[in-house]
Amino acid sequence: MAITFSLFEVALLIGITQGFVMSGLLGLYKRQFLNKRLLLAILLVFNLLCIKLLIHTTGLWKTPYLRYFPLGFELAIQPLIWFYVNSLVYPAFRLTLRHWFHFLPFALSLGYAFTIYLATLSTTVLHQKDAIANGFAFNSVKQVEEALAILSAVTYWLAGAKLIRQYRRWLFDKTTNTDYPTYTWLIQLAWLFCLLIGLWVAAFLPDTRWHTPGWTFAHWQVFFLYLAALVYYLGFRGYGVPDDRVIRQQIDHQQSKSWSEPRNWAGSPTAIHSAQTDTHPLRWEEDAKQDLIKNRILWALQEKKLYLDPELSIQKLADELGYSASVLSKVINRTFGKSFRTLINEYRVEAVKDLLSGPPSSQFSLAGIGFECGFNSEASFYRIFKSFTGVSPKVFAEQKQELT
Repeated sequence: MAITFSLFEVALLIGITQGFVMSGLLGLYKRQFLNKRLLLAILLVFNLLCIKLLIHTTGLWKTPYLRYFPLGFELAIQPLIWFYVNSLVYPAFRLTLRHWFHFLPFALSLGYAFTIYLATLSTTVLHQKDAIANGFAFNSVKQVEEALAILSAVTYWLAGAKLIRQYRRWLFDKTTNTDYPTYTWLIQLAWLFCLLIGLWVAAFLPDTRWHTPGWTFAHWQVFFLYLAALVYYLGFRGYGVPDDRVIRQQIDHQQSKSWSEPRNWAGSPTAIHSAQTDTHPLRWEEDAKQDLIKNRILWALQEKKLYLDPELSIQKLADELGYSASVLSKVINRTFGKSFRTLINEYRVEAVKDLLSGPPSSQFSLAGIGFECGFNSEASFYRIFKSFTGVSPKVFAEQKQELT
């Protein structure tokens, strides 16, 4: 039996190699963190899916002991990614027994695959193996599994996208700690997975509905090459996610005050949504009250300079002004037209600009000025300052010195 390799197989092998390298690094150095263990599992499953295709395209499928080898992990990847997103945006998240029910479809699928494989081990003649598999309705079952996998991918994608959106809404409306991750890359990843699902559907339909064997393999090549690239991107970004225990504990503490009964949350977006619903919403027809609250917020920021507190949260501001956090959040969104986090960072950036526009001081470095104005870290200070002004603090200071 001749094993053939084309540029497609080489490209796929490069992606698989990257996935295994990243998996090894995660297993060796970062396995103590739940999000890293889940990422490790995701990368391994992705690699197994790519290896499954290689068995077919290189001719290894004609090897008696590799024919019908159980590598059907299409129903495992969706809940793994869902739990991975949970572990990132919700530090208190832990896998419990009830979470394993998400893998029940995968377990049934894998059990069926093992049954087929063990049944076909009784012969080494390929056409006899095929006859045994057909006796178990192998092709029909696999088509149903593929359709269920796509449906599962859409369902978990919608749930994951909703959770990311809710985390960022909480982050921008409830906190100003610049050390908390914004997970912008997760939004990018969500859209990349959306494209992956689209490619999956585009590759699946011709096989099952229109039966176009002439170009079927070509679009599966596109799908798996994209999958290999996505494995590399996911591993790279996921490996780089910092696992600062102090920061994660702070996020957990803030979330526990913002979300009712967070310890009972089992990863359900519905639960988190209901916890964020205000039971005493502000009646927007009370414009006078709204203006009063806005003026009180301005007083707290301009006179008391609460934005200088790097740990300022919407709850702290609410305690200072005597209003509920949900009412303050709604007033800020409605009257200022921005989130609480953006509003506070604007004041911090303006404070930095005032200091940099004045006479040079040897008391503070650039980073020291950022800390003095309410930023938590040098990296977040530089990033946020540039996002508001278009230039780094150093360039801004140099421009001001040239003008004077």
